Amino acid sequence: ATEHVGDACRRALQGRIDVQAPRTHARVVVVAGGGFDASSRGALRVVYVDEHGRAREDFSADSMRAGDAEGDGVAQLRALLQRRPTDVVAVAGMALAARRLFEDVRGVVDDHCARTSEDVLVTYALDDSARLWWDSDAARAELPGMRREERYCVGVARALQDAPAAFAALGADVLKLRLHADQRLVAPAVLLPLVQRAFVNVVAKTGVDVNAAAAHPHLAHTLPFVAGLGARKAHAILSKVSAVDALESRNDLVTRRLVTRCVFVNCASFVRIRPPVADALDATRIHPQDYILAYKMALDALDIEEDDNDSQRRSRHGPARYVAEVMRNAPEKLDDLDLVGYAEELKRKGLLKLDTLKFIKHELQHPDADPRAPFDAPDDRRVLEMLTGEVIGDTLRDDGSTLVSAVVVRVQPRFAIARLDSGLEGFISVANVTDYRIDAVSDELSPGQAVVAVVKRIDLEKMSLDLSMRQSDVDDAVRRAHAAVPDAAQVDKYFDIDAEAALRERAKALKLKATARLRTIPHPLFKPLSSREAEAYLAARPRGDCVIRPSSRGVDHIAITWKVAEGLFQHVDVVERDKAPGAALGATFLVGDAAYTDLDELVAFHVDPIARKLEEVKRSPKFYDPETDPLYAAQPVASLLGPYDASDEYRARRQELWETRTARHLDTLAQSTGRGSYCIALSLLKPGSLVLAFKPTPTYVGFMKWTARVEPNEFKLGERGRYPDVNGLINGFKRMQTSQKPTRPAYDEQPRRQQPRPQDSSSSNRWERDSRSSRSNNNNNNAWGDRHHQPTSSSSQQRQSSGSAAASSSRWDS
Repeated sequence: ATEHVGDACRRALQGRIDVQAPRTHARVVVVAGGGFDASSRGALRVVYVDEHGRAREDFSADSMRAGDAEGDGVAQLRALLQRRPTDVVAVAGMALAARRLFEDVRGVVDDHCARTSEDVLVTYALDDSARLWWDSDAARAELPGMRREERYCVGVARALQDAPAAFAALGADVLKLRLHADQRLVAPAVLLPLVQRAFVNVVAKTGVDVNAAAAHPHLAHTLPFVAGLGARKAHAILSKVSAVDALESRNDLVTRRLVTRCVFVNCASFVRIRPPVADALDATRIHPQDYILAYKMALDALDIEEDDNDSQRRSRHGPARYVAEVMRNAPEKLDDLDLVGYAEELKRKGLLKLDTLKFIKHELQHPDADPRAPFDAPDDRRVLEMLTGEVIGDTLRDDGSTLVSAVVVRVQPRFAIARLDSGLEGFISVANVTDYRIDAVSDELSPGQAVVAVVKRIDLEKMSLDLSMRQSDVDDAVRRAHAAVPDAAQVDKYFDIDAEAALRERAKALKLKATARLRTIPHPLFKPLSSREAEAYLAARPRGDCVIRPSSRGVDHIAITWKVAEGLFQHVDVVERDKAPGAALGATFLVGDAAYTDLDELVAFHVDPIARKLEEVKRSPKFYDPETDPLYAAQPVASLLGPYDASDEYRARRQELWETRTARHLDTLAQSTGRGSYCIALSLLKPGSLVLAFKPTPTYVGFMKWTARVEPNEFKLGERGRYPDVNGLINGFKRMQTSQKPTRPAYDEQPRRQQPRPQDSSSSNRWERDSRSSRSNNNNNNAWGDRHHQPTSSSSQQRQSSGSAAASSSRWDS
């Protein structure tokens, strides 16, 4: 949505500035009226601005009305037009009175043109940039001797002469322009770079005259938008270039060390030298790297063979002599060149230049062409919005939904005229005064009466409205204004409601996380750390150490992070209950189904026992750690995976290494014993848990994994398997594995089992045969090939039978 609004704003601004001046090097007279204070100097302001954007002359007047009672400004305007060469007379203002002023000025200028045969354009001029600039600090600093009304006129003239420079001078205030209905919903810091792309696009089409920018500071605001420059480099260039020490060619940017060669390559074709001094191509958009192509095209067009003298002359002066002659005297000869053939010749040399050749031809034939859209006088809609401040389609709509307040200024028998606060006048016919029939408007209305009406029609030509005061129309407008806003799916069928909900939840979680980081808990193990910061803190500490930290799940949660092994950490979520208002901690702490009364008890009876249980497992001969296996002493984990980090990519590579080494270890055991093999290892995917990895038979492809949970005083395997020590866990695992047909354990950490390869056609399932064989063997000759875990006492046998019965009733898959 941000990109959509930003791009719409960019397109709106680009449409405003991507426009040519009314005349080349236009000299402008601005006549402004309406909205100015007439108490001291008159209601009208007239300013003459030369082709460089400098105010040369100004005066004020009360009227431009010609005729018998000629206004005081008519003679002054005529004298100004005779004294100063003028190309454009622009009329602007802030009230509808400027509409009458435009007619008066046009009459004076037409009379002047009829007498002198001059061609002077009279037009409205939009003042959107001038309204933001005339009272700014930059305007007061540049024109300290002028009143704000005269500065307004200067701003209007400069927007006509060079719209990109005028709007770029606004800086961040360009966002105060009305560009899109939803632009206020986007943060200015995000929206401004998106909008400023309009300047980059327009400057890429027109270029910037760097000497003019140095001589006239108000033209320098577009230089930072030249590709490859920016504000800092543009300021450095302007600080070293002056009207006395102007650039003579583009190469001066490098020879005078204004930019580096890399920057020069990026910006050279957009920096223009006008008028050209050393090389006519410096005024075009042709890049210096392609000057040699322009030179060859000029030679071919003039049918001149290059000799040694030409080479020496070209080395001294560049391709200026012949190029200038073609541009000045024979541009049509370029049409006779075979650019396609020349491009094919260059293609054989590895250069793709057909488009470049066509571009060079266009630039040589039209060196002064402006690629922007031609100037078009503002239409009635734009003029109405400028003079009244109303926005058609927003503050004014003619669909019967816009309510306006107005004051009746004139009453006639069949109609009344009411004036809005913006100055617009509305026509109210007798039929639109009430729902019932009346004979005369004066029966209901009188001058000075405030009324509420509905806009029925907008007359742009007359700049007036048709209004209705009928109660039914007003009630309908009110009803439509208060109608329930439809949901997002009705407004936009492509709106992703689920994505919005997820975004809101994510924002809520981030807010909770930021709040949790500010929490302080009075305990020596507390650290205000995030999960990754806690892992980094514990990385250099012994196994079993822990920290208590804030939880991102909210203020009624805390987290305990403890070190399981090197690079392996478990995060325990602790829920606080019975928390008094304003208290730092709750009275009860829940970890799963277990409850504790304080944090010391939680650490002593939950974290420490689990750590001791894991140490017990590591002392078992069936424990296997792939990362410390002596077989891979020459390939330490740090050298294969790099230093530990908590990224998903690192964890995936670590898990892959774990599985590869575990598979090799089980294969080696199975081949050496001729039976199934198994081992116990720490789980990387569920820190604090164990993995029982096993191969049911030596021929089984791959291996299977069951996950055993470690509780403070026991091991849990599946839903009902509970064992007080590691030997019980191993025996329980073997009983559960041999007592049922494995299809897929419900507690399988990650499905890895592959179907065993059939050995012959007579055996339908090697797995079933191996399972039946293992069940038929007694405990002294089990299928796993180990004896030291078999209980010998009768009580142990009873426990084994009980455990087997319990295991037989549990549900599991393979």
